[in-house]
Amino acid sequence: MSRAEFYVGYKSKAPPLLTRFLRRVVGSLIVVAAVLALALAALQKPFDPGVFEYGVVRDFEGILLENPVPTLLVANPATAGISSPDYSRFLLVAPGKFGAADLVAGLHGRSLYLRGSLIHRGSDAMIELVPDSIRDVSSESGTKNATAIDLGEHTVVGEIVDSKCYLGVMKPGREKTHRACAVRCISGGVPPMLRTAGVDDEPIHLLLVGKDGAALNEQVLDFVAEPVEISGTIQRLGNQLVLLADERSIRRLGG
Repeated sequence: MSRAEFYVGYKSKAPPLLTRFLRRVVGSLIVVAAVLALALAALQKPFDPGVFEYGVVRDFEGILLENPVPTLLVANPATAGISSPDYSRFLLVAPGKFGAADLVAGLHGRSLYLRGSLIHRGSDAMIELVPDSIRDVSSESGTKNATAIDLGEHTVVGEIVDSKCYLGVMKPGREKTHRACAVRCISGGVPPMLRTAGVDDEPIHLLLVGKDGAALNEQVLDFVAEPVEISGTIQRLGNQLVLLADERSIRRLGG
């Protein structure tokens, strides 16, 4: 007749049968936990590809455009010295959840030197300004490369996001998990942007302004982070697409 093993808690070792049983149970639990962790990680959406060079401050020099939103035109070095140089466009924002309109007011068409941190996603780029770094270095005024190419009237479906977080400051910078932050950024003057479906799952980004090119921030707050439909005129400004939207046309989709 075999004796059942009995474990006394103050003993230094558990009985052999109990030890083997616990090892099997604990080993199985570790394997199950590892499998679950890998499965959950595989089901997560990948991080958005935007980049925010936090803590890295660069020097920039270019021509300021105040409309439709504060933008710095920076000449491509490869085209310097020719009559029609190529320009890259950098949207401008202030630190925190604020736009840059107040920082550059009255400097439209002027050549500026400024410092800031780069935010970019694909071909869309932005500079978070160091406020006290802005200097007017103009010899004369100019608005080079500011001609808009009209692409016609369109009705577009997408999601309204705040451009600063979406282009790289936050991940994710879209959908309902980011709604509260996006509302604060847009209400603080950060330009809203419409994220639409593109080709091969690559989204298209349209800077969102009013029909007259004025800011369209307060008017879109109730629609942020929801599927919406908006009608208006699409224009191309350099590498930036802009939707001059009829605010009365904005409507939610899917209830």
